[in-house]
Amino acid sequence: MKKNIFIILGITITTAFWTGCQTVGGMGGAMSSEMPSEKVIKAEFKLDETEGKIVVFVIQSGWIRSPMDLRTALTNSLNIALVEKTEIEKDRLTEYAQVKEIRIALPQDKRDDPFETALKAGAKYVLVIEVMDFDLSTFAEKNFYNGTMTTKSCLYDIERKKLWPPADAGCKEATVIIEAESGTMESAVGKLSNAAAFCITRYFYDCKAVRFRIAEEQKELDPDKW
Repeated sequence: MKKNIFIILGITITTAFWTGCQTVGGMGGAMSSEMPSEKVIKAEFKLDETEGKIVVFVIQSGWIRSPMDLRTALTNSLNIALVEKTEIEKDRLTEYAQVKEIRIALPQDKRDDPFETALKAGAKYVLVIEVMDFDLSTFAEKNFYNGTMTTKSCLYDIERKKLWPPADAGCKEATVIIEAESGTMESAVGKLSNAAAFCITRYFYDCKAVRFRIAEEQKELDPDKW
């Protein structure tokens, strides 16, 4: 009987040793720590605490080939995401049709200046997104798509002051991908645009940690960030 007790005790101690970090962290810290579903990643910039109109200005360089205008798709996706996620009023955002109209009316040398467009739109803020890379290809079956989109984003006020990311950091870069996506060319571009919009918008509100990353996002090389 004593022998059996020692064996059971030995197994218990060994188990505690191998799970020590989890046991100590779990038993000692469980009372004070949040459940994974409750953890929140704080906003880097609280967009809902600002006032005034916002222009989303998408830059698509001529060398980036795409089957449709990415400026339209990205602007629409971002406007929707900003309203849904940050809960700002829809009338604070400028529709792409108006942005396009303003740009066309500007002198040729000012059409690619986001601040000139924002000024004409009566905006106080401009979210500048540059499409750095884009690719979309089909399988033998034409209704399946592989695609990737890389964007770089910065938020400024109308005085050209950078508000996000911090002044000592570069613009925020994100890459999203889709693989074997069933649908049309338009739906594939739409999914890439929606994913890219989320990867930008999530920094403007307190986002639940379990929802901060999405399947379409390409993982960063730094494992500590995942």
